Amino acid sequence: MLCGNRQDAEDAVQDAFLAALENWGRVSGYDQPNAWVSLVMRRKLWRALRLRLRAKRAALDVAVPSQALPDETAQARRVLTAMAALPPRQRMVLVMYSLYAMTHQEIADDLNIAASTARVNLHKGRANLRRMLGLGPDTDPLRDVLLLAVGDRPPKERLAAALDATESWLCSAFEAEEQAPSQARTDLAGRHRRGTGRR
Repeated sequence: MLCGNRQDAEDAVQDAFLAALENWGRVSGYDQPNAWVSLVMRRKLWRALRLRLRAKRAALDVAVPSQALPDETAQARRVLTAMAALPPRQRMVLVMYSLYAMTHQEIADDLNIAASTARVNLHKGRANLRRMLGLGPDTDPLRDVLLLAVGDRPPKERLAAALDATESWLCSAFEAEEQAPSQARTDLAGRHRRGTGRR
């Protein structure tokens, strides 16, 4: 959700963990080493986005989680498509603020921009995303787009609820992908045992 490109995201995560391994003597002494890894990952993504301003955005290709309802999948894909259409800085700031619960100053420090620039990009990103999802002030969101409820969020936080639901959907999809090779090996072994008569 930070960059709109799965390959770039995987590369940044891998690079961040590699950096943690190379600097483990120092990183292991931090109160939250995972926060350091997350910071390195976001900075790597930000640098990559700035260097590739004219590159085409690749589609996010993930399997549908087995337990996801059709409405959840449709909503997640709609949100992801809209997120990918946002300018890179707006997308980064929006995700960092809405999903990472970072302050404007923390975002500014991460991206090496002014806090006022972070606020402006958050405002524009939210406005653009609301418009793309049909949540503008001149529309009836209950009629124009289905946004599934998440927890007890009030209606004014429907955009944040959509982002939360999409993040959960993505996590489930990636988890299902990680389990797929193991499940395939188990199924294959079971077929082999049945074929040879072994139990």
